[in-house]
Amino acid sequence: MAGLGAGSRPPSPSRRAKRLGVALVLVAALGGCALPIASGPPQFRDGRLLHPPAGLPGQARVAGVPFYPDDTNACGPASLAEVLRFAGVDTDVDRLKPQLITPALDGTLQYDMLGATRRAGRVAYVIRPSLGELFDNVAHGRPVVVLQRLGIPGNVWHFAVVVGYDLQHDSVTLRSSTARALVLSIGQFDATWAGGGRWGFVALRPGEFPAQVQPLRYLEAVAPMETVAPRAARQAYRDALARWPDSWVAMMGLGNLAYARKDYTQAAARFAQAARAHPGDGDPLNNLAQALLAAGDLRGARGAVDQAVAIGKPNAPVYARTREQIEAAAASSPGR
Repeated sequence: MAGLGAGSRPPSPSRRAKRLGVALVLVAALGGCALPIASGPPQFRDGRLLHPPAGLPGQARVAGVPFYPDDTNACGPASLAEVLRFAGVDTDVDRLKPQLITPALDGTLQYDMLGATRRAGRVAYVIRPSLGELFDNVAHGRPVVVLQRLGIPGNVWHFAVVVGYDLQHDSVTLRSSTARALVLSIGQFDATWAGGGRWGFVALRPGEFPAQVQPLRYLEAVAPMETVAPRAARQAYRDALARWPDSWVAMMGLGNLAYARKDYTQAAARFAQAARAHPGDGDPLNNLAQALLAAGDLRGARGAVDQAVAIGKPNAPVYARTREQIEAAAASSPGR
């Protein structure tokens, strides 16, 4: 997602804000972080969470989340350092700033937060815009990076980390700016989070899964890691396949990684596995043809691409180009 930079503050609000209570004390110190997104209806009303997930505890707190105070434009690096350190990554704010601060915007983009998480070998899983899902992740021991829209009239964009909630006492606890444990009412928090489109994510070690995980959503979070953290991506795909044995998307991901390291035999095996698991799609067969071509098996490559072309979806032009490559290779091969 695109975004405005941290430091996009309303004119000199600090003295006014300090007279208005805890929720606004931090306005001057919070950096802006994102493009305005339409907010949704309240998800907490009359002292109760609307549509709570089954089994959600009344309160939860994630212990051991580091804290990096910041009162500049580095709300993004500070928040990300907190969750990455919690997830076992050796990093800090200064090391993350060059990856995250966009000088022209004087702040951090959501896309860069996800990218830096992936480069660190962690799965950046964007949760659904749901208080219930957010709280469920906290209850499962996952701190959640959130985007808030703060200030008067709401033109300050800020990253923070949710580390706790208490439904009975109507509170959400965040690592935020210079506050190790900023406490907001659930309604206050939800209003600021809704202003940021209720955008948030968790940083997961390979093998960890978020609360209320959706298989395709998880695998889409792993896929960008193939080029920037291939070992972590491979482990994440393997663990996903152990959890969802019929996941042809995980099989394809493992095939892509094997192909990238020129292990064409393993790549072909994974693509063939995906083709069996998802026979109505030509993509696994096309990739199988490419792997067999790279391995020098022209006959097998022809057979695979012919099946892909016969299926014809979803990428018929790609399959046609693969067939042309195979035929060109065959024409130049003495043993055609």
